[in-house]
Amino acid sequence: MSMPRILSRYIIKQFLASFFAVMLALGFVIVLFDVIELMKKGTTKITYTFGDVLIMALLKLPNMLQTILPFAVLIGAIIVFWRLTKSHELVIIRSAGQSVWQFIAPLMVTAFVLGILNVTAFNPFSAAMFAKYQRLEDKKSDLPTINIQGMWLREHRDDKMYVVHADAIRQEKYNLTLKIVSIFEFSQNDRFLRRIDADSALLADGFFLLTDVRIYEKGKLIQNFKELMFPTSLTLGKIQENFASPETISFWDLPDLIRFFERTGFSSHSHRLHFQSLIASPFLLVTMILIAAVFSINPNQRQGGSLLRISTGIASGFLLYFTTRITYALGFSTALPIAFAVWSPIIIFASLMTAILLHQEDG
Repeated sequence: MSMPRILSRYIIKQFLASFFAVMLALGFVIVLFDVIELMKKGTTKITYTFGDVLIMALLKLPNMLQTILPFAVLIGAIIVFWRLTKSHELVIIRSAGQSVWQFIAPLMVTAFVLGILNVTAFNPFSAAMFAKYQRLEDKKSDLPTINIQGMWLREHRDDKMYVVHADAIRQEKYNLTLKIVSIFEFSQNDRFLRRIDADSALLADGFFLLTDVRIYEKGKLIQNFKELMFPTSLTLGKIQENFASPETISFWDLPDLIRFFERTGFSSHSHRLHFQSLIASPFLLVTMILIAAVFSINPNQRQGGSLLRISTGIASGFLLYFTTRITYALGFSTALPIAFAVWSPIIIFASLMTAILLHQEDG
């Protein structure tokens, strides 16, 4: 006997109302703390107006909402199950012959759909906003931009700014080679000074070794050099460390960027790990529903301890989240394979919660 459609809609509406209320409350707290943190940072590093601080906090918010999404699903589901239990609606549902799986299935499907929408629709928006946030941060001012069309580097040195563009790049072990290179030199006041074009550039210790060089400077003849050593403070390690974080790349753009990294010799490990975690995120949300069901649906309605069960459920959700963080860190360091690092906590917790629910249902 399937659960009546009207009852499914009722439970889903209850869940969505609780879910969005939790997201709204947590989002407000996040913005508040980010504003305070950015104002503190502004007093020590750079002057921010309150408008700047608020804009930066709002730009960062979508990324943080993705982080708290599993907790919002968990708490939203716990609230729904607690309300159904308190109002004795759950007793009526069970007495009508409905199994636990029949009334948590709508929430599992809803959570999975929320996960799909988050990955396919909200993530591209979040990535774009987080990229803007990072560009506004002072410490990210020299962040390299890399995509399938090439790479842009920006360097501040000797009271000047240098912008380096390469149509193609290639890393072989510890050597970085740029092809079809243009270097734009600007004064401290952002006044254009000269442009240097080269067929290739090899990043060495403290300089770029340019080949087939042409220098264009206003009021002067074009200068040609077979080779030219162009000073730089950039290193391969510094460039790799400061690549745009995976969180700034849209879900839809990640596969092409991963292939580009692999084709050019750069490590795509962190981006592949992030891509797998996005694919797994809908299943993480479903697991949160299972956790909420285990600790919020009391098989014996006469027993007390509801607060303890709910607290244990929330703690279990946090345990799952921090377990995924630990395995992600191990995956990032290549101590664990990417698939194992991403999927093992979800599979283990989902299997455990399913077994407990089956035991409660039979018991």
